[in-house]
Amino acid sequence: MSRVLIAYATTEGQTAKIASVLAGQFEEMGHETQVIDLAAAEPDVDMTSVGAVVVAASVHAGKHADEAVRFVRDHLDALRNKRTAFLSVSLSAAAEDSSGSEQAENQIQAFLTDVDWQPDHSQAIAGAFRYSTFSRSWQWIIRISQKLFQKELRRQGWPELTTDKEFTDWDALKAFAARFSLGL
Repeated sequence: MSRVLIAYATTEGQTAKIASVLAGQFEEMGHETQVIDLAAAEPDVDMTSVGAVVVAASVHAGKHADEAVRFVRDHLDALRNKRTAFLSVSLSAAAEDSSGSEQAENQIQAFLTDVDWQPDHSQAIAGAFRYSTFSRSWQWIIRISQKLFQKELRRQGWPELTTDKEFTDWDALKAFAARFSLGL
């Protein structure tokens, strides 16, 4: 069995949760895992000791976390010689209409082009909306925005976002782990 490195960059914690669940799934399949938070000052990474790498990064304001960009650029040669995957965690991936999935795919392609990397697998994963973490003024702005754009948001299949909501499809993540581990 292989050792799988899961390197993640998270903003509000959902990508960390996804990385942890993914590690558990790989371990259930008999693989050894190492999970690292790319926001750590100097992530402890020995690329020679791993057979596969999964990079997971959250998206905010249309861009992936800078730590993920830096990690891929710093380890590009090693990544090109291993089985790899990129998971893009965003709310765009949660939208029920095709514009959301198109936007999520465009974000993935922009990231991969920017870092000049072609992983073996890439996938958009729906994240979470943490309403309770916003200040009262931001909560007010969110509520007003939802009222102003209510028709468009409903057309796209968005629920009302005035509470915390997790959109991650855990079954899809498990299916990804199974597909990815086939080549390990």
